Amino acid sequence: MTFAHIEDAARAALAELGLLPPKAFEIDKFQVVDAADGKPGNGAGRIKLFADGTGGYCQNWKSGEKRPFFLVGENTGKPKPLSKKERARIEKERKRRQAEEAAKKDQAAKRALAIWQAAAPAPANHPYLIKKQIKPHGARLGRWRRVIQDKYGNRATLTIENALLLPLFDAAGTIRSLQAIFPAKHPILNRNKDFLAAGGLAGLFWWLGPRPTRPDATVLIAEGFATAATLHEETGLRVYLAFTAGNLLAVGRIIRQKLPEADIVLAGDNDINTEGNPGLSKATEAAGDVAGRVAVPPICGDWNDYAIWRKAGDHD
Repeated sequence: MTFAHIEDAARAALAELGLLPPKAFEIDKFQVVDAADGKPGNGAGRIKLFADGTGGYCQNWKSGEKRPFFLVGENTGKPKPLSKKERARIEKERKRRQAEEAAKKDQAAKRALAIWQAAAPAPANHPYLIKKQIKPHGARLGRWRRVIQDKYGNRATLTIENALLLPLFDAAGTIRSLQAIFPAKHPILNRNKDFLAAGGLAGLFWWLGPRPTRPDATVLIAEGFATAATLHEETGLRVYLAFTAGNLLAVGRIIRQKLPEADIVLAGDNDINTEGNPGLSKATEAAGDVAGRVAVPPICGDWNDYAIWRKAGDHD
């Protein structure tokens, strides 16, 4: 089949794998997409358009199917060269999307700072802190708002009270986004955590504990807040939060640049029951890249799960 634009080829390939297209295609960047037969936000696949705009690749993680796609000439069976006009159009669209995304992130950063400054220190008796048996460590408490949209396009604003707020900083030390942790799973969002819309995540992080005084000191990098809090309380070491397994590598690189002689330990989750054990695999990838070490708990879960498990009884 011949396509005039790479986006059309991408949509066709996604449809063959039972996947939905993203809101906007981005060049030379993997994008997570949903399965057509799943709940919104199921993240069942990914797609990438090649930098030259002539092809791409998509995969359905659930089924394991993969599909390359290309702009193809009508009878040649080979990739069709793009004209200068088409290349210019693609480049202009890429720059437009980049500028639009950057503007949205800047606006999100302003919202994040305003929300953070207006929030109060989190109390030690917040339900999440009690459940996880951890201290607040500088987290704050505030009201969280999230705009949602139903399948008909109707928009509404959810307001969630008593949300724990955690800041996400960039490498320059500027707050760029926030994570909210709710007292309980929200019935509409079907989760107990949320990130600020359009705030971004890649390369953003937070930390617990003082900056190490020795250049070769040990520092830890963990995924979530409860894990980081547990590790800091038990070791006294500085612990950086990457917030997700997929962000460990980016954060590890920033920490290695800031602390070139430090002993960096990637304290990953042990996702035994998840295919590919992403907690371990992502921690291992990051450790290999930054010349660090890996530590995962000996049970399924994270280091907070392990600490609570140990406190529950004698497991020797």
